[in-house]
Parts: sequence; structure tokens; C-alpha cells
Amino acid sequence: MKHISEVLKNDLSNFSKISESLDQKTIILKSLKKNLGALGQYITAAYLEKNNILIIESINPEVSSKIRFEEIQIRKLCKQLGLAPKKIKCLVKKG
Repeated sequence: MKHISEVLKNDLSNFSKISESLDQKTIILKSLKKNLGALGQYITAAYLEKNNILIIESINPEVSSKIRFEEIQIRKLCKQLGLAPKKIKCLVKKG
């Protein structure tokens, strides 16, 4: 049987990792929404995958196509956030 302090320590450590991941996802999404002009309002999610690929989800294929043309601006925004994705994928939100 584990001591309560051990359980709390492990759970808090996991919570910290989850919180850090959510903070990063929120920062990327907010930055893109704010700085990509009219396209920003159609972005539904933006996050880095474990293999350092930036995923940007939008509401439809047309918006995803337009976002692809903003790669230079997106990379500049990522650099300001201290990120350097090796690739950017634009996807359409499912469902």
C-alpha cells in the first residue's frame, strides 16, 4: 500500500505536466487567432504534436487552404513563442 504523500506527489507531478501542455496549446491558439487577421476566427485548435509538428485545425477546407499560405507568418509567430515546428499541418475539424 502506498503512503498518501507518495500518491499526492505522483498525482501533482502528472497534473503539472498536463497543465504545462495545456498552457502551451492555449498560447499557440491565442497567438494565431489574434495575429492571422480574419482567418484567425476560423481556427478551432492549434498545438504541437510530440514529433514537433504544428497542427492547425479550422472549420472547413477553404480556410485550411488559406492558412497554408500564411506559413511564413505562422513560423514568425511560433519563433516569438520560442517554438520551431519542423512542419505545419492544416486540418479540418472533425465532426
